[in-house]
Amino acid sequence: MTVSAIPSKGVNIITSILLFIIAFALWQVYDLIMLYISPPTTTIYLLYLAIPTISLAIFFLFTKLTKSTSGKQGYRKPTALKTSKCLLLSVIFIIIYVLIYLFPGFSTGNFYYQGISRNPILIMHRIASAILLSLAAESIFRGYVFRNLIRNYGFFTSLYASSILFGLYQVSIKDVIGSSLDKIIIYAFTNVLPSFVAGLFLGFFFYKIGWSLVGPLAFRTGVRFFLDPLPIVSPTSSPPWWLALTLETMSYMILILIVDSVIKEPRYLRRRYGLED
Repeated sequence: MTVSAIPSKGVNIITSILLFIIAFALWQVYDLIMLYISPPTTTIYLLYLAIPTISLAIFFLFTKLTKSTSGKQGYRKPTALKTSKCLLLSVIFIIIYVLIYLFPGFSTGNFYYQGISRNPILIMHRIASAILLSLAAESIFRGYVFRNLIRNYGFFTSLYASSILFGLYQVSIKDVIGSSLDKIIIYAFTNVLPSFVAGLFLGFFFYKIGWSLVGPLAFRTGVRFFLDPLPIVSPTSSPPWWLALTLETMSYMILILIVDSVIKEPRYLRRRYGLED
């Protein structure tokens, strides 16, 4: 059976899952290379940037093959508010997220600062990786998976499905190989679940601003660039994993509530997607 003979609903499901599998497999190959080969540092940097670049290229290929356009898949300006306001809102969201996430450190005063390297090459790599990783992930999971599924399925079904895949996308074979069951369970709660909740927020933000990736991209890029060097809770007094999970999950839930109250889309859209009776 040719692709053209498959109903549109089938095409959307198949291509969404296939795109996820390819993107996921690319990172597993990278992890296995790091685990068993240990290439030179320069090669690691280049490979780390190559993975999201290839994933992004495959996204555009899938968009072309399904006779869609980059605009339909999220590469357009927000329609619910101006681009400048959307970017400002994203910055505010980053600040809120970081403040909640680092609450244990503020309450105890136990921080340490990793800092950012002064090496221009490392700074450029950090900027490039933050942009490329965010572009690849948001293009695939919001721009392609969520946007395609919602054309044939309900809003919440599509949002949950894209968020589940986004959570699974964070799984690393390198991190789970040889781990005990209890460590795998904790790994799922500290990596997969927070990413799933993040997917709910990013998908909802994506919808509220008019199916534009501008907001989710700005938020993800900012978090990726700034989170690692931020002062974080000292390892000698770090909170238990369940508290960190609770705070991170709560931060995304708060952001969802803010998005819903601040950005008001037309009522016909809310009714169309089952957000209002």
